[in-house]
Amino acid sequence: MAKPSYDQIAHQFADVLSQSKKVLIGTHMNPDGDTIGSALALSHYLDGLGKPNDVVCHNEVPSNLRFLPGVERIKQGTEATDHDLALIVDMDSLERLGSLQFIFERVPRSVVLDHHVPHEAPGDLRLVDTDASATAVILANTLFAMDAPITREMATCLLTGIVTDTGSFRFRNTNPEALSVAARLIEQGGDINQVSEEIYHRKPYSSVKLLGHMLDTMHLECEERLCWGALAMEDFWNASASDTDTEGFVNELLAIKTVQIAALLREHKPLRIRVSLRSRGDYDVAAVAREFGGGGHHNAAGCSFECPLSEATDMVVERLKKCLASS
Repeated sequence: MAKPSYDQIAHQFADVLSQSKKVLIGTHMNPDGDTIGSALALSHYLDGLGKPNDVVCHNEVPSNLRFLPGVERIKQGTEATDHDLALIVDMDSLERLGSLQFIFERVPRSVVLDHHVPHEAPGDLRLVDTDASATAVILANTLFAMDAPITREMATCLLTGIVTDTGSFRFRNTNPEALSVAARLIEQGGDINQVSEEIYHRKPYSSVKLLGHMLDTMHLECEERLCWGALAMEDFWNASASDTDTEGFVNELLAIKTVQIAALLREHKPLRIRVSLRSRGDYDVAAVAREFGGGGHHNAAGCSFECPLSEATDMVVERLKKCLASS
């Protein structure tokens, strides 16, 4: 996909916003720092324009993102029906809105900001750059091209999106553009020290306790190239933890030197399983996730199941073994 012209994107985006009266901002299920950070940055920007707006998410915000300015405005739904514009961030399918999909489908006009390889093409206007390290990079570049004022709050939210999607600038998707945009956001007052501290160095005891259990019960297979863990509801109860406490757990499995693919399955509710997949190099876990109705990036993806944890584990592990064997 050709690199988009941000001058053109900025003109189109500004035109759409100028015609709107009330905006609904949507984030994907099991939200990460990119979707939450981008959504909140948009919300702060719309505040500055005097545009009423609501930010919604199918799930609660993970505990490590609750430091973000304006996070309290994110709701699990809305009773309002008078939105005339929807801004959908960091997703290539409306299904990833979860239970809120029907709300967005009734909004007459929508804009999608995303950096995933598109498998669907929702949105009347699509601001998509698959070379961008994060949706926050796309939004930041668009705002820069619009000469929009970037507040400290906006800069910190956008930095969070970039830091989390690049793994604090460690992942393969880290590129000069991401570093350049991050530098500009720091110049605008973005607090990268706070972002790094809150994301990576402040964990509740419940999270650490659950992590210890996951590492103690993980499985290594395929000559230690595949590592997976499974957390049942009982494990969450024993640690007094919730699913939001598992943020980053799957990366601990991938950190093992020999591991090429890692998976974490979590039974967050009875017969409700969430799966996080990570990989190195050419192993495409997004393709695996899509087979089960999920999606994501080449090296980072996810999906969900409505079945017993053991059944979901068997299906995922079998498919990941095939992924390893075919690459």
